[in-house]
Amino acid sequence: MTIEIGPVAGLSEPVTFDLEQLTKVIRLLGQARARMVEGIQKQPLDGKTVETILKPTWHIQVAHIDGSLLAFDHPLYGPVAFAIPRDEVARIVNVLSKHLELPASQPENPS
Repeated sequence: MTIEIGPVAGLSEPVTFDLEQLTKVIRLLGQARARMVEGIQKQPLDGKTVETILKPTWHIQVAHIDGSLLAFDHPLYGPVAFAIPRDEVARIVNVLSKHLELPASQPENPS
């Protein structure tokens, strides 16, 4: 895969990556972003538009913390995992259980 990288205003240069190299660049960019947002208060996601993936490959297991590990294979970012504490797992289960009580429907676009 070849992408062009350069300054916001100015010339860019094509750079070619294989899958492993591109995955490493994505991870490094994610780590850089994480450092940039350190100390910035996290905003709630309610009402925000987020990148939505339909039917991702996923895995769940008991985590090494008192909680669960939930992993997804995101087509844009590769495998991502979340260690979720037990109290948050309980909240998620509660919300999902309420969803299952609703009549089944097939929305055109997931939210």
